[in-house]
Amino acid sequence: MGRKRSRRHVLDFVMTTKEILASISVYSNRSNGGLLTFGDGGAWELFKDCPGFGFFFENCMEHCQALLESIEWKFPSCFIEARIVMECLFIAPYASSKAWIQEWEEIEQCCDFKTGFRLEGLRLSNESLLEAKEMVREGEAPYAVRIEGKNYNEMVLEFRGTQLIKFSARKS
Repeated sequence: MGRKRSRRHVLDFVMTTKEILASISVYSNRSNGGLLTFGDGGAWELFKDCPGFGFFFENCMEHCQALLESIEWKFPSCFIEARIVMECLFIAPYASSKAWIQEWEEIEQCCDFKTGFRLEGLRLSNESLLEAKEMVREGEAPYAVRIEGKNYNEMVLEFRGTQLIKFSARKS
């Protein structure tokens, strides 16, 4: 918490994990491998196709604004300490021009992040979607949840139409 990881380091971690899961399944005579759940709170998918840094910067600002509004909506002014902690953990490490420039450079250099996983998407159930919608009180609150992805293995949490985070389930 409180700091961002390089996409390259995360990709290295996932590939190492995949190798370990493969070796465990060989030694234990299990063919089902393992399960990896990945959460992207930086909205990488939204930013990777930006034609220039200006568009990227605007997307980062919109994402941070949605995060701040979400925190403010969930923690009204009577919970100011909780809001400050949430902002320090989830906004401050990402809301700086220096961090955004580094991210932009990494996007320009890095391969397609999710296809780099080389793991099969594990379809999420409608029951999971309904549970998530119930948890965020979709319809009553400004949050929405949906399942997407080629294999319907990605769940997206939005606040007032802006993606906050995307989780994907994959198996080796």
